[in-house]
Amino acid sequence: MEKHIAEAVRRNSLHAVESLSRILEDAKGRCSPDEFETLKKGVGLAIGKIQVEILNQIYREYPELDDLR
Repeated sequence: MEKHIAEAVRRNSLHAVESLSRILEDAKGRCSPDEFETLKKGVGLAIGKIQVEILNQIYREYPELDDLR
């Protein structure tokens, strides 16, 4: 993957993680504890997939894009 494409994919992946996190913010206190746990699990799985299958690949190829290192 060319670096400029990796940068765009990274940026959009991080936006997706932010959007998914907002699901939990919106739902907290507005649904039953069981419903919230179901949402939390789904959001966690989705964020995990983005991290493992997209971002980690980018960071292996372009470690300088990983701002947590």
